[in-house]
Amino acid sequence: MSRSKNILFIDADKSQLENIEKHLSSLSKRWTIHFATSAEEAMDYLRTCPFDVIASDFCVEGFQGNELLDEIKKRQPGSIRFIISETINSSNCLQYIGYAHQFVTKPYEPSELISLIKKSLRLKNIFLNERAAKGVASIEDLPSMPDLYITLEQELRKEDVVISHIGKLIGQDVGMTAGLLKLVNSPFFGLYSKVTKPEQAAALLGLDNLKGLVLGIHLFNSTKEVNTDFSVKGLGQHCQYVALMGRAIVKAEGGSNELAEHTFLAGFLHDIGKLVLATSYKDEYATILSIVRDAKVPIQDAEKDILGFTHAEVGAYLLAIWGFDEDIIEAIYCHHEPKRLGSTDLSPAVAIHVANSFDHELRVTNESYVPHILSAGWLEQNNFSYKLPEWLQICAELMENVIDTD
Repeated sequence: MSRSKNILFIDADKSQLENIEKHLSSLSKRWTIHFATSAEEAMDYLRTCPFDVIASDFCVEGFQGNELLDEIKKRQPGSIRFIISETINSSNCLQYIGYAHQFVTKPYEPSELISLIKKSLRLKNIFLNERAAKGVASIEDLPSMPDLYITLEQELRKEDVVISHIGKLIGQDVGMTAGLLKLVNSPFFGLYSKVTKPEQAAALLGLDNLKGLVLGIHLFNSTKEVNTDFSVKGLGQHCQYVALMGRAIVKAEGGSNELAEHTFLAGFLHDIGKLVLATSYKDEYATILSIVRDAKVPIQDAEKDILGFTHAEVGAYLLAIWGFDEDIIEAIYCHHEPKRLGSTDLSPAVAIHVANSFDHELRVTNESYVPHILSAGWLEQNNFSYKLPEWLQICAELMENVIDTD
């Protein structure tokens, strides 16, 4: 039986803590809860007790500036750290990435915070990956969140979400509208009629997917070429193909629509870490690409040797901070190493690992590079190997349709 999780809430607002406590009664056997309302109480806990999660208000009387955040990070390095604030949100949270793993904007519902804590505990191996955390914290110019992403995030929290309204919001951004329409009209979708309005695209892609697609399209479109060996356009095309092939694999196995769409989004964003690293560490990434080309070393191995962390780790860490679903984050984290998975069921991670390899096999874009190698032993051990020929045929037929349509 797993031990009880130790959780600390720090907030000068006693009524807020009392409200949280009311919602925690059902978790009393699984969580040991502590509350601090002053600097003195907070420091007593931080000095004497290890915590799995610490959720702290940004401003507590008795601490100056970021002093409380510094103390939490220094004294509780093994905890998942939340900042609760009226001023920190999706658009500026990366400024505080050195202090916290998750961000909650006031006012909030206690159930929302509790749900985020549960999710963070399931993603603990990603949040507490020190290599990725240091890597992201060291990046001076992290990718900005597009205004449309933040607007969609706010809209999707409403209980009465109207797809036509979401479509109109997207339609206000000409570049984003063009990107979404191009994606949904791709031959991979196999639609019989052309989609011409963002409202239609929103309905077909699904509301949960829209946020991630908006982020991905924004990053791919706003990033300029940074190296002669690194093509942003080529990376975007690869991510799109992996997304659609992964989605086809899940559908062929009878997966739910939600599983298929999460797989699509995971594939679309699976190499987002490469985009971040190539633009943030231009010289180092040029060296990495040279090693990959000349020494035939897998790119994740070269990244780890030169930077100390990989694009998969950085991408998963960022998407975890931005609040994406666990199976999407896990797929990005494990797309080179499925042995990291906690489950052996068919998941976005399995489908993206396979689709990533298939795209390198079906479309050789650079013969100098080592292709993404399937984890044959893991696939065999978990009864996926016998499916590979069927999945490859499905993906090859998709690629033929694209070639015929181009």
